[in-house]
Amino acid sequence: MLDYFLKGGILMYPITLCSIISFTIIIERLLFYSSIKFNPEVIHKIFELISKKEFEKSKKLAETLPEIMKVVFIKGIDELYTPNFEEAIESIAEQQIFRLNRFLPLLGAIASISTLLGFTGTVTGMIKAFESIAHAGYASPQVVAKGIAEALITTAAGLIVAIPTIAFYHYFSYRVERFTTQFEHIINEFVNLIKKF
Repeated sequence: MLDYFLKGGILMYPITLCSIISFTIIIERLLFYSSIKFNPEVIHKIFELISKKEFEKSKKLAETLPEIMKVVFIKGIDELYTPNFEEAIESIAEQQIFRLNRFLPLLGAIASISTLLGFTGTVTGMIKAFESIAHAGYASPQVVAKGIAEALITTAAGLIVAIPTIAFYHYFSYRVERFTTQFEHIINEFVNLIKKF
């Protein structure tokens, strides 16, 4: 493996860095999204308690929810009788939606960058191959092998990083879309309930 890394040339370093960042983000997001479970029964019970103006009980029950929902209910109840309640809830919701999307633009960028780095390695490898021919004055397998090896290794490395990164980027984007839809529905229900007071 180290032999391939060295044969791939200098571009293997940024490609490796991309793979480390990508892997770290993927693990972090998998753990984060797996911790988010909307429990309809608990949310319904919280709405029931709020409608009865049992705010402390509803806040206590909200503590059992995932962080992004817990924050909305607890801070929302704290802002209940302020004149800008709706704006406060929207602001809190936007912050939580931002948390859902965190690192996804970077993951998408890494997918593109690692692919481009791989193709750049193809170009630099072919340049080296032709330079070797020019210096040697003839084209034998031994003369061009090093440059072609660099071209193929960096291309393969770039794609090995890019393909799973793109796959996870789309998977995470799908999950965020689903979470956001559920989240917005709950927020709207919460706001409509408070408006009845």
